Amino acid sequence: MRYELTDLKVFLAIAAAKSLSGGAADMHLTAPSASYRLKNLEQALGAPLFERTPKGMQLTPAGLTVKRYAEAILGNVERLGSEMQRHTNGVVGHIRVFANSSTLNGLAPALSRFLAAYPNVNVELEEHLSATIVKAVQDGVADIGLAAGDIDFGGLTTIPYAHDELIFVTPPGHPLAEHPVVPLDMALTYDLVGIGKKSSNFVFLEAMARKLGVAPRVRVHAPSFADVIACVMEGAGISLVPQSIAAPFIQSGQVRQVRMDEPWAQRQQCIVLKSPEGLLPHEQAFVSYVIKASAGAATEAAAPAI
Repeated sequence: MRYELTDLKVFLAIAAAKSLSGGAADMHLTAPSASYRLKNLEQALGAPLFERTPKGMQLTPAGLTVKRYAEAILGNVERLGSEMQRHTNGVVGHIRVFANSSTLNGLAPALSRFLAAYPNVNVELEEHLSATIVKAVQDGVADIGLAAGDIDFGGLTTIPYAHDELIFVTPPGHPLAEHPVVPLDMALTYDLVGIGKKSSNFVFLEAMARKLGVAPRVRVHAPSFADVIACVMEGAGISLVPQSIAAPFIQSGQVRQVRMDEPWAQRQQCIVLKSPEGLLPHEQAFVSYVIKASAGAATEAAAPAI
């Protein structure tokens, strides 16, 4: 099986354009040259990759499979170039971490300690929904995922390391605070203070509300959970937040906690990996720092007050 990376690039260009001539133009090739590249790839793989239809060139089942792997292959080639550039700049390692909002908020201790211990390693951190994180790890877009909730991990390795719970916080004296546990539809009858529109926390809440046929009544989107809780304390509305973040404000009486009668509110946090054996040494170290920081936080939380 012999083909070149250029063949894959031409194939993806044709798939995107749904046209041989359009794909050729995007690759700055003549149509015959693009056709030659495509035929070479199909012969090497032993299957037709496109079907010509009135709506243009449509991918065959084999073509859909090739598209998935070609995108991953070319993505890895691009990332390889970036990694090598970092080496020439004195950086010896780079980790792509995808995390959801719940896991992000407990990550600071582990991240800061890791970066201090590994000054020549950079961490590229992005926030996504847990389902997106799983796919990113599967496709090699992320090296390590930090996800939470009851989701399908698609056969990936998961390492549980912490637990959190999504709760609503309300101002003292709010009508919802009279109920220790409520269903989501009841909570959504009140005005909300949301975190950023594109945050995984709010996108998830919108999805759960959509299943109930309800649109959240958001008064404002605050930039951080600290700002969200400040708005709640002033009576602007209620908000869905991780219990770990709200705990100090609940204990001091500045806000009230209302738990939800929803199974998805319980958030088992997991490290998501394609293959533990395939991790580079600095990636293994990052995983260890996350686990150790979580264990330390749990021990501190369990310690009696003096």
